[in-house]
Amino acid sequence: MMELNYGLDVKQEQQLVMTPKLQQAIELLQLSSLELKDYIDEEMLENPLLELEDDYDSSATDYANYTADQDEFNYENFVAKELTLDEYLRQQLKLVVTNSSEEEIGKQIIGNLDQSGFFNDTARLATELEVAVSQIEVVLEKIKRFDPIGIATSGMEEALLTQLEELKSKKNKQEIELAKEVVDTHLEEVSKNQVRKIAKSLKIKPIHAQQVIDLIKTLDPVPANKFRKEITDNSYIEPDIVVRKVNDRYVTILNDFSFPTLRISKYYKKLLAKNKSKDELQGYMEEKLESALWLVKSIEQRRRTVYNIVQELIDVQHEFLEKGLKYLKPLTMKEVAERIEMHESTVSRATSNKYIQTPYGLFSMKFLFSGSIKTKGGQVSAVSVKQQLQEVVDNEDPNKPLSDQKISQKLAERGIDISRRTVAKYRKELKIPSSRMRKRYN
Repeated sequence: MMELNYGLDVKQEQQLVMTPKLQQAIELLQLSSLELKDYIDEEMLENPLLELEDDYDSSATDYANYTADQDEFNYENFVAKELTLDEYLRQQLKLVVTNSSEEEIGKQIIGNLDQSGFFNDTARLATELEVAVSQIEVVLEKIKRFDPIGIATSGMEEALLTQLEELKSKKNKQEIELAKEVVDTHLEEVSKNQVRKIAKSLKIKPIHAQQVIDLIKTLDPVPANKFRKEITDNSYIEPDIVVRKVNDRYVTILNDFSFPTLRISKYYKKLLAKNKSKDELQGYMEEKLESALWLVKSIEQRRRTVYNIVQELIDVQHEFLEKGLKYLKPLTMKEVAERIEMHESTVSRATSNKYIQTPYGLFSMKFLFSGSIKTKGGQVSAVSVKQQLQEVVDNEDPNKPLSDQKISQKLAERGIDISRRTVAKYRKELKIPSSRMRKRYN
């Protein structure tokens, strides 16, 4: 029979306790500059003891210093609102309609475009608005000529034909008619780069067919994409860190917006110093002071952590900074973490959502960490291999593009011994088409 006993054992063990403050510090480390700004703005609303250095103030107007008799404005503080496609088309609609009925029909057409910018609801819209189909079609034809050209067409084919029609005054009419014929009957062959097949069907030389295909490829088969691309191209990413060469050495410059300096309000410091009582206000102020000091310390720690990581990157990737992407060395976060005596997860969080400006372009910080590939000359970064693969393709004869096997052989001549399968994988990652799709008839 088993005997039951009660006992008390005491043992010592270590545990990592995730306190709210530790969670906050980890969260701060991985925030982007815009997320950090929002975070600090919220903290400043709740804590009157916190202040920002003046150069971080991103508000458009300084209301604290604004007086009623001020009549001068800095127009650089006012940024135009980004238009949606719907708003952009409605602006153009007002310029072409002749009455309120046409305007209402136009608004309904614009509001019923699909995600690609196409429209196929003429009959339904006529029924809903209780107007003739012909009235819908009159307004629809006007909208099809709006910018971007081809908007509100029935699909990809009509969008391309509409754009070609607009080019008639600028291009050779015979060339436009050939392009229209290709769009009408050979779009699938265009997508497969079957130039000889198209040439044979049109009874023209392959070199002429290539010119027609090149013209079609300058058009946008999805009109809404053209608008979105223009909006995107007008935007930009501001770097969090800039690495610049000064007097033969590279220095790290941290963007003040990405790495702001917080401080304790001098006014409230004096108030705390004067009021030594133990009243409720004093207790509240001391609690806010403790919270503010911890946040100031956390943000400063964030700055130092990122700075130390960048300094290590500069040391390891010096050749890349001097000569370009082809010379980027293999480097892991674990290696950097060991060098600066931090945990790998800290390096990962610190480099998240941050961008670095180098002499060879703007990159995500994580891009500068690259896996290694074993070659005859030793370890090479995957980024370097991809760059050299791109160079090989850029320098090939477009009339006789290289197969993946031939690219593999060309890279082997440079001391990079990788298989045809790896070449195919990297080629796809670089969005380089196959040799058949790259072939041209010039």
